[in-house]
Amino acid sequence: MSANQELNDNWEEVPFEDIVDVYKSVNWTAYTNDIESLVTAFKNSTLVLIAIQENNVVGVLRSISDGVSIHYLQDILVKPDYQRKGIARSLINEALRRFNNVRTHMILTDDEEKQLKFYESLGYKNTKSLSEIPLNTFVKMKGIELS
Repeated sequence: MSANQELNDNWEEVPFEDIVDVYKSVNWTAYTNDIESLVTAFKNSTLVLIAIQENNVVGVLRSISDGVSIHYLQDILVKPDYQRKGIARSLINEALRRFNNVRTHMILTDDEEKQLKFYESLGYKNTKSLSEIPLNTFVKMKGIELS
């Protein structure tokens, strides 16, 4: 991040409306339609990082971990006008630094080429392309019939 950007790891110091605005900016309506649940998710997260530039909240990272075997990157989002400026990379690198001793780091993401390339550039591997240690990822989502 540049000199005028900072990472805040105390989300309760930030007006929650500013955090919600980041979710709205990327159309994550599953979160913005139920603000009370989003607040609960933040409270129950192991780590929340907020990217701030010129006193504006421009990015959010939220993750959960047991501190030993798993670190799950749940939310990583940056307002569209601030994307491709290294903000998401800084957020993720800070989370990975804090969970450096954890064995497995995971994220569930959309199947967009730019997202796949971004996470691969950070060292993440898509489980469907693994050969040396074949893995599968299974997902079940409340209220959604997956096919």
